[in-house]
Amino acid sequence: METGNRLLRALSRDDFDRLAPHFDRFRARAGAVLYEPEAEVEWVYFPEQGLISVISVMLSGATAESAVVGREGAVGFVEAAGSGIYLSRALIQADLNALRLPAGRYREALNGSKTLTRAVAEHAELNMAEGRQAIACMAHHQADRRLAWWLLECQDRAASGDRLPLTQEFLAAMLGLQRTTVTSIAAQLRDEGLINYRRAMVTLVDRAGLEAKSCECYATSQHFRRLIHGRARGDQARADGGPA
Repeated sequence: METGNRLLRALSRDDFDRLAPHFDRFRARAGAVLYEPEAEVEWVYFPEQGLISVISVMLSGATAESAVVGREGAVGFVEAAGSGIYLSRALIQADLNALRLPAGRYREALNGSKTLTRAVAEHAELNMAEGRQAIACMAHHQADRRLAWWLLECQDRAASGDRLPLTQEFLAAMLGLQRTTVTSIAAQLRDEGLINYRRAMVTLVDRAGLEAKSCECYATSQHFRRLIHGRARGDQARADGGPA
């Protein structure tokens, strides 16, 4: 079995092969809910294609998107190793193709696989760094540049080509803006020849232009990945007695 999920691809071949018989192939359409707040985590989902929105639900019923998960990571990977309770809503934003692993089997593997333990720790560290960056971005960067950043991130994570099925509601929640503001910004990016946008579908027309338009946070997030993964690989090589 092969996988397009980057977290799983960080495992050694032996560790992955031991897990392979226990994976369940999972597919679902956009709009399906994987977890509601305070649900018991029964599965850990490793996307290979598509996007999952992690949504915080307020007491009033208001919601805000706090993370997007695609082929770079997993949903439930922290909770399954801890309380076993998912505290947010996990909603499929773009049609999902994933491998999923029963939570109990995941905990066993985490206890027995050095490469899975390292990959999970790296990904958790990266999530924290990106969360902090997103807070700083919201405070300091203009909305059009923030949208360019997140469109690039969504394309990287969804593995679905240039077309991204993103609604105005999703984009507004992702950026913490009103729908009317998102409509205006998307029209601006369209007029600049960077995207097309119609019927809840964003098409990235000029990726290089979007990278130039993006705030520093896209380049910063890429730097975080190289720094965290590169350092971890070097440490492991030294531990194994090989070259760093």
